[in-house]
Amino acid sequence: MQEIQLLEARRQWYAAYIDGNVGLLDHIESDDFVLISEVGLLGKLDQLGSIAEAVAGDKWFARGSRAQDDILKLMPFGELVSIYGQGRVVGDARARPSLFFSELWQKLDGQWRVLSLHFTRVATQLP
Repeated sequence: MQEIQLLEARRQWYAAYIDGNVGLLDHIESDDFVLISEVGLLGKLDQLGSIAEAVAGDKWFARGSRAQDDILKLMPFGELVSIYGQGRVVGDARARPSLFFSELWQKLDGQWRVLSLHFTRVATQLP
């Protein structure tokens, strides 16, 4: 049951991200959420601001885009759950790279909240 609730919260979080819904992202992400990527470290407010700018400038994902997991693993650690794997965004006109990701989730006040996301591009296979 807990896993189903967590996976539903995660699905809503990714849908909000791709839709550029900063209000729902703000609700699902913890106050001290951090995003780690090749660009560096971004706190929640910087992340939400950059998404809002991209959406306003019509430089965000195309309508109909969605997140797709190719590999998904859950590892519970008491009140925390680590989710990791490989995934990508599909349905967008732009070719999107496959990504390795790691997320940390915690149930706070009866709701699943994401504490952190770390992602990196999958290296291109050499011939």
